Amino acid sequence: MFSIVRRMNAGSSRKSIFVKMLIANFFLLLLPVILWFALYANIEHIMKSNAEHSNLAMLEQLRLNMDSKFNEVQQLSRHIILNPKLGYLLEKDNKDLSQQFHFVQFTNDYLKAYPSVISNSFIYDFYIFLDRSDSVMKPNLVTDARSFYDHYYRFDHLSFKDWREQLLSYHNQVYLPSSTLRRSANPNEVPFKVITFMQSLPVNDLTDIRGNLTVLIDESKVHEMIRQIELANQSSIYLVTQNHELISSTPGAKPLPYSIMVELKSDSGFLNYRLNGQDVMVSYTTSEQVGWYYISVMPLEVYLKRMKEMEHFAFILLLLFLFAGSVAAYRIAYKNYSPIKKIVETISAGTSRPHQFAVNELDYIMEMVKVSWNEEKDIKNRLAQQLPLLRSNYLQRLMQGYYEPPEQMKQSLEFMDIRFPYPHFTVILVQIDSLSRFTPDHNEKQWALARFIIANLAEDSVYDQHTIHTVELEKDRLALIVNLVPDQLDHRTCRVKSIVSKLHDLLENRFNLETSFAVSMIHQGLRQIAEAYLEATAALEYKLVNGALSTFYFHSIRHEKLHYHYPVETELQLINCIRSGDREQVVQLLTGLFDVNFRNESIAPELGRCLLFSLSGTLLRILNSDAPALRRFAEGEINPVRLLLSCKTTDEMFAKTKELFLLVTESFKLGRRDHSVQLLEQIQTYIDANFADPNMSLNLLSEHLQITPQYISQFFKKMSGWNFSDYLTSIRLNHAKKLMADSELTNAQIARMVGYTSDTVFIRVFKKVEGLTPGKYRETKPF
Repeated sequence: MFSIVRRMNAGSSRKSIFVKMLIANFFLLLLPVILWFALYANIEHIMKSNAEHSNLAMLEQLRLNMDSKFNEVQQLSRHIILNPKLGYLLEKDNKDLSQQFHFVQFTNDYLKAYPSVISNSFIYDFYIFLDRSDSVMKPNLVTDARSFYDHYYRFDHLSFKDWREQLLSYHNQVYLPSSTLRRSANPNEVPFKVITFMQSLPVNDLTDIRGNLTVLIDESKVHEMIRQIELANQSSIYLVTQNHELISSTPGAKPLPYSIMVELKSDSGFLNYRLNGQDVMVSYTTSEQVGWYYISVMPLEVYLKRMKEMEHFAFILLLLFLFAGSVAAYRIAYKNYSPIKKIVETISAGTSRPHQFAVNELDYIMEMVKVSWNEEKDIKNRLAQQLPLLRSNYLQRLMQGYYEPPEQMKQSLEFMDIRFPYPHFTVILVQIDSLSRFTPDHNEKQWALARFIIANLAEDSVYDQHTIHTVELEKDRLALIVNLVPDQLDHRTCRVKSIVSKLHDLLENRFNLETSFAVSMIHQGLRQIAEAYLEATAALEYKLVNGALSTFYFHSIRHEKLHYHYPVETELQLINCIRSGDREQVVQLLTGLFDVNFRNESIAPELGRCLLFSLSGTLLRILNSDAPALRRFAEGEINPVRLLLSCKTTDEMFAKTKELFLLVTESFKLGRRDHSVQLLEQIQTYIDANFADPNMSLNLLSEHLQITPQYISQFFKKMSGWNFSDYLTSIRLNHAKKLMADSELTNAQIARMVGYTSDTVFIRVFKKVEGLTPGKYRETKPF
C-alpha cells in the first residue's frame, strides 16, 4: 500500500515544512520588538504597573502553589475521614490498646502508605485522636493520648488538658495560627513552628465529637515557598484569614497594621500605603482553597531603582533579545521539525527506493495514516469473520471450568459480543440421534446443516425472552447455554421445559430430525456453567439404559443411589470362600450382592459397572496372591476385563463375573491339598512367637494372615479343639510357670514377660486356670 501512495506522490513538488516553521517563528519574534518600542515611551508607568502585576503574579503563583498544597491537605483529610473503617474505630470504647488490634490493622492498611505521599509536600505529619478509646494513630504508631503528648508532639502554649479540650472542640477544616511544636518533653529538643489543620470527627456531628484529625504543616516549608518573592523585591509576605487573623508571615517582618487589613475588600488588588514613615506598595490576592489573603508589602524605592537600571540597559537588552530570539527561532523550528523528520524516516525505512513527498512531510504522514486506517479496517473485518469460532471456543472452555477474574471476563465477553444479562443459567445438550428422516445422505455437509438448523432455532425463534448461546461439541451434539430471565424459580423451571418442548417439536415435526435432550438443573453465576454442563452430560448418559425417552432432566435422576454396596467384610468372605473352594458360598455371596444392588435398589448403570470392576479387582488380587493359581488361570487365556467389556448388559456382565469367580474357585480347590494343616501350623507358630505381645489378639492374627477373624476362630476350633483365647492363655501360663523357677523375678515382671499388662490380671487368670495364686504355686512346687 505504501508503494501505491509513493507512486501517487511521484509528480508532486517537494517543499520542506522546516522553512515555513522558521519564517513563522521570525514573525513571532517581531511582535515583542514592536511591543517594546510602544512601551518604552511610557516606561515609568509601565514599570510601576509591571511591578504591581509582577508582585501580584508572584502572589498568584504563591497562591496556586499554596492552594495546591492545601488541596493535598484536603485530599488527605477526605481520604482518612471518609474511610468506613474509621467510623468503626470511633465507636470502639475499649481503652486497652493491647486488645485493639483493629487500630494497628487500620494503621498498616490505610495510614502506612501516606508518608511516601506527603514526603514531598509541606505536610510535616498527621495524627488521628479517638476519644472513646483514648488513643492516637499516626503512620507506624498507635498509642494512648497521654503517651503521645509526652513523647511525640506537644505545643508550648497548650497543656495536656488544653490540648485534649482543643481536640474535642468542634473544628470544620480549620487552620490555626502558627505555633511552636516540640517533638518530645526534652527541654533540649529544638522546637519548630507549625500551622495546624483540624477536622472534628465524625464530620457531620456538631455535638457528639468523638475524635479529631490533625495535620501539622511545617511553617519552614511555607517560608521556603515565599522566599522567592522576598528575594525578588525585598518584600514581606503575610498570610491572613478573612477574620484578619495572622496565620504566618516572613521571619522578622514587622507587624501588619489592622488598618491595612480592613482595606482588603476585593479578591485581589493593590494599595499605596505609608508604613513606619516609608511608602510601600501593598499587593494582595485571595486563596480559592481556604479563603486566606496573601499579602505582599514592598518598599516603592525598590522598583524605582530597578526602573532606572532598566532604562540604561533597555537597548542592550533589545539587541540581545534580537540575537537570542533569532537563535531561538531557528532552534525551535528545528526542534519542532525533528519529530516530523524522524516519523518520515521511520515510515520510509521499509524501502530502499527514494520517493518524493506529496506537498510536504505532513501531507505524506497524513496519507500514510489513511493507509494504516484502511489496514486496520481490513484486520477488523477479518476478525469479525473469525468471531463465531472464537465465541464457540470460549463458551466451550467456560463449560469445561475455565474462569477468568471478573473484570477480565467482562472484557472478554464484550470483545466476543457474548451477553449474559441475567444471573441464572442452565445447559441443554442436544443429541442428533439420526438423519434418516431428515436426508438420505449422511455426509458432513448434512450434519453441518442439521447443527445449523438447531443453533438458529435455539438462538432466534424458540424463546425470545431468554438469551441462548449454542456451542458445537461434536458432529452430532450441541450445547445450549440458556441465560434465564429473572423470575420465580418454579416459573423458571417451567420455562426451561417449554424451551425443550418447543425446540423438540420443531425439529421433529418440521425438519424430521430425531433428537434427544439432556437438561441440567438451574444454577446461578458464570462459575456454575461448568457444573451445569456436567449435570447435562450425566443426564444424557441415561439414554443408554432408557432409550425410549427423548428428554432427560438431571433432577429426575437424583433419586437413584450414588453409591454401590460392596463392603470390605463381604470381599474378605469371598476371598476366604474362593481359597477354601466353597462354590456354593461364592455363588450365594455374589447373588446377594446382585440382589442388593440391582434388584432391591436401583443404582446408576455406571455405578453397576464400577461394582463389577471392583469384583474383578478382588479376583485379580486373589490370583496375584497365589502364583500356582494365577498360572493355572493364565493357561486358559482368559482376560477378565476384556471379557466384561464385551458384554452388552449389566445382567450379562454379572453372569460372566460369576463364571470367572467359579473358575478361580475350582482352581484353588484343585491346589488346596494340605492347606488346612499348613494354615494350622502358621497360626500356632505365630501365637508361639508373639504371645508376649500385650496386643496379641484374634484381630492381630487376622491382619497377619489376611483372613477374617471369624474364619480363623472356626478353623482353629475345628482343627485343634481349642478356642483361640484358651490356647493363648495356656501358652502364656506354661511359659510363666517356667519363669517362676527364677526366685528373683516378681509376679509383675513375669506378667509383663508373658503378655499381661499388669500383675493383677496375671494373678486372676492364673488362679482361675490353676486353682491357686502364683505365690502358692511357687510354694508347692520345688524348683
